[in-house]
Amino acid sequence: MKFKDTLAADRDVFFRPDEFGETHNLNGADVPCIVQSPTARERFLGQKYSGYEGISGKVVVVHVKTDDLEEIPREGQVFILDGETMLVDECVDDLGIASITLHQNVGGGVDAY
Repeated sequence: MKFKDTLAADRDVFFRPDEFGETHNLNGADVPCIVQSPTARERFLGQKYSGYEGISGKVVVVHVKTDDLEEIPREGQVFILDGETMLVDECVDDLGIASITLHQNVGGGVDAY
Protein backbone atom coordinates (compact mmCIF):
# COMPACT_ATOMS: atom_id res chain seq x y z
CA MET A 1 0.00 0.00 0.00
CA LYS A 2 1.34 3.43 -0.94
CA PHE A 3 1.52 6.34 1.49
CA LYS A 4 -1.31 8.28 -0.24
CA ASP A 5 -3.54 5.19 -0.04
CA THR A 6 -2.81 4.90 3.68
CA LEU A 7 -3.72 8.56 4.20
CA ALA A 8 -7.00 8.13 2.34
CA ALA A 9 -7.93 5.18 4.57
CA ASP A 10 -6.89 7.02 7.75
CA ARG A 11 -8.79 10.16 6.75
CA ASP A 12 -12.10 8.40 7.38
CA VAL A 13 -10.95 7.23 10.81
CA PHE A 14 -9.67 10.69 11.76
CA PHE A 15 -13.10 12.32 11.30
CA ARG A 16 -15.09 9.71 13.27
CA PRO A 17 -16.93 11.14 16.30
CA ASP A 18 -15.19 8.66 18.61
CA GLU A 19 -11.80 9.92 17.39
CA PHE A 20 -11.41 13.66 16.60
CA GLY A 21 -14.49 14.47 14.52
CA GLU A 22 -17.60 16.33 15.59
CA THR A 23 -20.72 17.06 13.58
CA HIS A 24 -21.08 20.73 12.66
CA ASN A 25 -23.43 22.48 10.29
CA LEU A 26 -21.47 23.77 7.30
CA ASN A 27 -23.54 25.88 4.91
CA GLY A 28 -26.71 23.99 5.83
CA ALA A 29 -25.30 20.45 5.83
CA ASP A 30 -24.40 18.45 8.95
CA VAL A 31 -20.87 17.21 8.33
CA PRO A 32 -18.23 15.43 10.44
CA CYS A 33 -15.29 17.82 10.80
CA ILE A 34 -12.83 19.37 13.23
CA VAL A 35 -13.20 23.03 14.23
CA GLN A 36 -10.19 24.76 15.80
CA SER A 37 -9.91 28.17 17.42
CA PRO A 38 -6.58 29.83 18.13
CA THR A 39 -5.30 28.91 21.57
CA ALA A 40 -4.45 31.44 24.27
CA ARG A 41 -0.77 30.71 23.60
CA GLU A 42 -1.16 31.46 19.87
CA ARG A 43 -2.95 34.73 20.66
CA PHE A 44 -0.23 35.65 23.15
CA LEU A 45 2.46 34.95 20.55
CA GLY A 46 0.83 37.38 18.13
CA GLN A 47 -1.29 35.07 16.03
CA LYS A 48 -4.45 36.98 16.78
CA TYR A 49 -7.31 38.38 14.80
CA SER A 50 -6.01 40.84 12.24
CA GLY A 51 -9.20 42.69 11.44
CA TYR A 52 -9.60 46.41 11.13
CA GLU A 53 -8.41 48.78 13.84
CA GLY A 54 -11.07 49.04 16.54
CA ILE A 55 -13.02 45.99 15.40
CA SER A 56 -12.59 42.73 17.24
CA GLY A 57 -13.35 39.34 15.83
CA LYS A 58 -12.67 35.67 15.88
CA VAL A 59 -10.91 33.22 13.63
CA VAL A 60 -11.60 29.49 13.31
CA VAL A 61 -10.17 26.78 11.11
CA VAL A 62 -12.46 23.99 9.88
CA HIS A 63 -10.87 20.72 8.74
CA VAL A 64 -13.23 18.61 6.63
CA LYS A 65 -13.04 15.94 3.93
CA THR A 66 -13.43 17.63 0.56
CA ASP A 67 -15.86 14.85 -0.45
CA ASP A 68 -18.24 16.09 2.27
CA LEU A 69 -18.40 19.62 0.84
CA GLU A 70 -20.85 20.67 -1.85
CA GLU A 71 -18.18 23.03 -3.20
CA ILE A 72 -14.67 24.05 -2.20
CA PRO A 73 -14.89 27.49 -0.57
CA ARG A 74 -12.90 30.38 -1.98
CA GLU A 75 -11.43 33.49 -0.38
CA GLY A 76 -14.03 36.16 0.43
CA GLN A 77 -16.98 33.77 0.18
CA VAL A 78 -19.68 33.87 2.87
CA PHE A 79 -19.64 30.65 4.89
CA ILE A 80 -22.16 29.59 7.55
CA LEU A 81 -20.68 27.62 10.46
CA ASP A 82 -23.27 26.36 12.95
CA GLY A 83 -25.60 29.23 12.08
CA GLU A 84 -22.92 31.94 12.34
CA THR A 85 -22.12 33.99 9.26
CA MET A 86 -18.38 34.12 8.58
CA LEU A 87 -16.04 34.91 5.69
CA VAL A 88 -13.48 32.59 4.12
CA ASP A 89 -9.90 33.85 4.50
CA GLU A 90 -8.37 30.86 2.73
CA CYS A 91 -9.01 27.23 1.91
CA VAL A 92 -6.23 24.69 1.42
CA ASP A 93 -7.05 21.29 -0.06
CA ASP A 94 -4.40 18.77 0.90
CA LEU A 95 -4.89 15.10 0.00
CA GLY A 96 -8.67 15.33 0.23
CA ILE A 97 -8.84 17.37 3.43
CA ALA A 98 -9.88 21.02 3.20
CA SER A 99 -8.57 23.37 5.89
CA ILE A 100 -10.85 26.40 5.77
CA THR A 101 -9.80 29.52 7.68
CA LEU A 102 -12.82 31.65 8.58
CA HIS A 103 -13.17 34.99 10.30
CA GLN A 104 -16.03 36.93 11.80
CA ASN A 105 -16.07 40.57 12.81
CA VAL A 106 -17.66 41.03 16.22
CA GLY A 107 -19.45 44.29 16.81
CA GLY A 108 -18.79 45.37 13.27
CA GLY A 109 -22.05 44.33 11.66
CA VAL A 110 -21.58 40.66 10.87
CA ASP A 111 -25.04 40.57 9.33
CA ALA A 112 -23.76 42.92 6.63
CA TYR A 113 -22.04 39.96 4.91
